[in-house]
Amino acid sequence: MIPAEIVLSPETHQKIVEQSNLLQGLESKKDPVSALKGAFSIPITIREENTDIIVVKGLYPNLCPVCGRRIPFLREMIERIESRSVKRIRCPLGHRYEGEIKVYYLNIFQENQSEPEAVQVCPQCGSENVQKLSQTDIFCLDCEWDNLKHIHDS
Repeated sequence: MIPAEIVLSPETHQKIVEQSNLLQGLESKKDPVSALKGAFSIPITIREENTDIIVVKGLYPNLCPVCGRRIPFLREMIERIESRSVKRIRCPLGHRYEGEIKVYYLNIFQENQSEPEAVQVCPQCGSENVQKLSQTDIFCLDCEWDNLKHIHDS
């Protein structure tokens, strides 16, 4: 995936410009938006609605289904597919296959998103003696309860 655009509110844009001192050393003719575009090397839009996001694009599948190679020059390949009506991808070895572009909108400020709460008490025996392997993978030390994924022998 590659970042395609940054969309900022006027307030966030002003904060970034003030905090990063991007205007120091620039000629008086350059505006702050040009300074940010130069610093981030991707297009920046300033608007009032649906702001403070990074637009990210990905090419799927990114691996060639024939040889398994990744597509180099991903940005150029996405631009080529967007400009043409044919949605065929060509891998470095010349294989052609159907693909699509997926667009994601990532929130710059993620303080509103909360992580799922971890289990503190075993749901089977009620014991607080649980062991966490990760935020979601937990098992009880007093009984045989766990929420781990089982690996089946082939």
